[in-house]
Amino acid sequence: MKKKLAFFILNCLLLVLSLPRRLRGRHTDFDLLTPRKILIIRLDYIGDVVMASPAFSYLRSRFPNSSISLLTNSISRELYKNDENLDKIWVYNWPWRLLRKDNGFSKAKIKELFHLIRALRKENIDLVVDSRGDSRFVFLFGTLVGARIKIGNSRSGNNGFVDFASTYDVDKHEVERSFDVLGCFGGGQVKPQPYIPLSVEALENAKKLLEPSSGAPVALVAPYSSKDVKSWPADYFKDVIQYLVNNKYQVYVVGAKDDSESAAALISSFSSSVYSLAGKTSILELAALTSISQLVVGVDTGVLHIASCFQTPIVAIFGPTRSCEYRPYSNLSTVVDNGTCQCDQLTHAKCDVPLYGYAKCMSELTPEAVIEAIKKI
Repeated sequence: MKKKLAFFILNCLLLVLSLPRRLRGRHTDFDLLTPRKILIIRLDYIGDVVMASPAFSYLRSRFPNSSISLLTNSISRELYKNDENLDKIWVYNWPWRLLRKDNGFSKAKIKELFHLIRALRKENIDLVVDSRGDSRFVFLFGTLVGARIKIGNSRSGNNGFVDFASTYDVDKHEVERSFDVLGCFGGGQVKPQPYIPLSVEALENAKKLLEPSSGAPVALVAPYSSKDVKSWPADYFKDVIQYLVNNKYQVYVVGAKDDSESAAALISSFSSSVYSLAGKTSILELAALTSISQLVVGVDTGVLHIASCFQTPIVAIFGPTRSCEYRPYSNLSTVVDNGTCQCDQLTHAKCDVPLYGYAKCMSELTPEAVIEAIKKI
């Protein structure tokens, strides 16, 4: 309720600020629009940035002579630093409170934000694209930056403030919702496809990370998410890993540096064919690993969205988040979800009915169900 009230107050302020423009009845002809500089905003998690990537290539094809920039977090910058569709990447690590208790705005973060806005103002940006539909971002990086045209979606009710707002459909996949923002340019006629541009160096480095084997298929296991509510019991993962080992897979547990101790504990009972790469890869090397693996298994995490950019079979374990919105956007992905979540899946911040230290819907989802999905693949 507090979040909804904050968005309501913010949108009221934005509507007041936009009133002079609306009274003038200014209308944007998007068919004739030729922006000199475009800024795409996607400041949330890695998976969200990947799901927004179809906009990068579409805008490049639609406006080949425009300068296109992306405003994102530092990790996602590494994923798209070699993308020829982008001319520049701006970085700001928005302090999302759901990640860590101490992850709030500090004086240093506010100062950094001020300098970023001032730098963006000097760019004279014509068009701002906010595929998240976040009024805060439209205001900070659109209005305060002085962008002439702003487009987004109706997620936070900012329809009257942007020049074009696509409908935020809660039953639609995030890839499609993000791409709907470009409907003012005729993007609705194109099927969006997430992508990550891999370098030869990243691929070679990824291959070096794999243990020598006699052609054994490689399976990546991704047990860790940015939110604890999405976690699946470690003992369940051990059962899945054991099945993979029994079927001659070479298994690698992947994750961030903060996950390295948990990953070491997870694989400690296996004597061979199971290894931990948690904290040992760059994000681009991790993407390369998903591209050369024969299978990726994990909870709702950025690793699975990265894998969806390649022709890699995926088994996705879902519970607190709605798979219709956030499943890996690939025809090679299989979602395992028993559909028993009793919490608010639209916020998926915490579990109201935990069981054995995990979300109840995740505790009740058995390893046998995941193994059956792997068997079908």
